[in-house]
Amino acid sequence: MRHILKSISILRGVHHVCIYQQGKEPVSNFPDHLNQSMALSYELIDQIFSAIKAINKSHDEIYFSIDDKFLVAYLMNKDCIALLLTDKKINFPLLNMGIKSAKMKIQRLFKEEQQKKIAAVVPPKQAVQSPMVDKELQVLLNQLLNVLKQYLGPATIFIFETDVKKWEKTYVQRRDNLPYLIDMLKRNLDPDTEQQQFIHQAHAIISRV
Repeated sequence: MRHILKSISILRGVHHVCIYQQGKEPVSNFPDHLNQSMALSYELIDQIFSAIKAINKSHDEIYFSIDDKFLVAYLMNKDCIALLLTDKKINFPLLNMGIKSAKMKIQRLFKEEQQKKIAAVVPPKQAVQSPMVDKELQVLLNQLLNVLKQYLGPATIFIFETDVKKWEKTYVQRRDNLPYLIDMLKRNLDPDTEQQQFIHQAHAIISRV
């Protein structure tokens, strides 16, 4: 998390950053004498974001004017808030690009942490074996599984099995029907950063002669 804090801190016009994760110690580069004030601010801002969510609104940033500075709060995900002390004349489009990048990194960290928890309690399975498919198709299925693992980690096997079962109920288990399975699998991935790359890799597998 500290490398994410650093990537936000180096944005022009950003003075200090504090990242709060539910159930964890905050990561901050605020001076020590300000950290207590930031903790109080976080509690208030967390209540505001909760209230916004309760009325089905989707605002994920709040600005407070403090003399010649802004205290900016960003909801990075449901369990993480970043507080920034910035200049008032900051380049907000550039700041928002930096925050968007940090959000993606934080979401990936949370996904990895969740996958580690699953891996710690679930015994590993090596391959999906389906009695409904021939050996050639089974090889392709396992190759698709391995590609999906690059994105979803240890939890992949359960997601994959579920989608394969849905596919088997709807389509004849043939190679030329695998694009329908790929379409099911892609829905488990981030549409902005992962789906197109997965589709390209998956179609490369099933189009091999």
